[in-house]
Amino acid sequence: MTKGIHVLTAAALLTVGMPAMLSQQQSAGTITQTVQQRHTLGHLRATPNGTVTAGDPITFNYTLETEGAPTPASETVQFYDGLSTLGTPQAIGAATGSNLIPYSQVNTAQGWTTSGTAPTVTPVSVNGPDGSTKTATAVTFTDGTSSVLYAVPSTTNYANKQTVFSVWAQSATPTTLNLTVSDNPFTTATQTTACAVTAAWQRCSVAYVFPANSGTGFSVSLSSSTNGIPIDTWGAQFEQPATKYPGPYVSTIGTARPTGGAAGTVTFPWTEFHTGIHTITVQYPGDTNYVASTSNAVVLNEIKEIPAVFLTDMPVGTSAYGTAVALTAHLSDQDNDDDWIPTGTVAFFDGATQIGSGTLDSSGKATVTIVGLSSLLAGSHSLTVQYSGDDDFDAATSPAITHVVTKADSSAVVATIVGSSLNPSIYGDTVLLSVNVTSSVGIQPTGTVTLVDGTTTLGTVTLDGSGNGALNVPTFSAGAHSIVATYSGDVNYF
Repeated sequence: MTKGIHVLTAAALLTVGMPAMLSQQQSAGTITQTVQQRHTLGHLRATPNGTVTAGDPITFNYTLETEGAPTPASETVQFYDGLSTLGTPQAIGAATGSNLIPYSQVNTAQGWTTSGTAPTVTPVSVNGPDGSTKTATAVTFTDGTSSVLYAVPSTTNYANKQTVFSVWAQSATPTTLNLTVSDNPFTTATQTTACAVTAAWQRCSVAYVFPANSGTGFSVSLSSSTNGIPIDTWGAQFEQPATKYPGPYVSTIGTARPTGGAAGTVTFPWTEFHTGIHTITVQYPGDTNYVASTSNAVVLNEIKEIPAVFLTDMPVGTSAYGTAVALTAHLSDQDNDDDWIPTGTVAFFDGATQIGSGTLDSSGKATVTIVGLSSLLAGSHSLTVQYSGDDDFDAATSPAITHVVTKADSSAVVATIVGSSLNPSIYGDTVLLSVNVTSSVGIQPTGTVTLVDGTTTLGTVTLDGSGNGALNVPTFSAGAHSIVATYSGDVNYF
């Protein structure tokens, strides 16, 4: 029945016999059936969990626990990061669950028994994790032998089967709750897992694949390694899920429910978390039949990613001195899918010397052109790019690439000018010949210039820092003289 007040009527038809005819009368009774909203419990987990790298894909799995009642599959839930929404409302899908424990609330009046020194069991005394009033049981274990258990002897054999025993628990004082699964009667199969219990409700579980030689039936039990501390328990369940995780919770009140339990599910991927702490919850708004609820919080610590960074050169590998060389930095996240791109600045280095810088564009690239006075000198260069980092990516340095610069052809890029201090001159005059050497592509040429008159070498001059030099010629014979100045070249020029 849906939530609300329902008036039910039952009628009985009475026949009264008479000599000449039959008469009929009806007897009717009514009852008012009040149906309350069912509480819901949202359970959220993330893969991966805990500390993750910013931008890495996270898959959230959310279960809307309705304790086995029909699922509100046509409705939606909203994911939140703190107070901010994540994405759009997500449609609720349907899932099924089962519970092989006939009575899911720990209660010694309903099939649960005690073992060892009897613990104190106070059923339906605490509000449940779904907000329901006094549906949970407080258990205080007396000593190391105290336990509560539910045994289900049967002919069913769980050998080689994946099983999970789970229960919600909380305690005002931090403590440990031990969950144990065994075959029943116990012969060879048993598994115990300790669960750290805090003041917040959490679902504890133990996953167990029964060995091949296990007996039939099963039993589940609860105990604690700390004594005298009340532990609130709610929603015990034993099942055979497809994975090692508990499935949807299915409430039972006297009869096991091996099939047919329902719950809502949502699988939600997200890749857009920046660095920092993110507290993720899911809110179900409720409807006329179900109470609204907020899931448990999943806390993610997003740390900076180390970016993928590499450097390219154009021309590739080699160039002549003075040729413009374009260096391009390429940065991306490690999977290079362009959904998470580094921002900020990069610096270009020739060995330990910075030769340029740039700001990354929207595609994660920055280019600097090395030319003119900044041209790479002739020789072999080990080039790298260093990224400064941003809010989501750590600083990083690319692998080095080698670029070889050859000498420039001075006949194409070097200009040599010859001048005379006295032209024309008279035989016997001393003439000062001046030279100036410049480059159209790079730094000032250095070295020497040889002056030749026809086949006669007049002398060699060394260029100063400005590319100038001079030679005194004490005597020229009368006539015309063709003076040729030849540049010797240096480390960058032929």
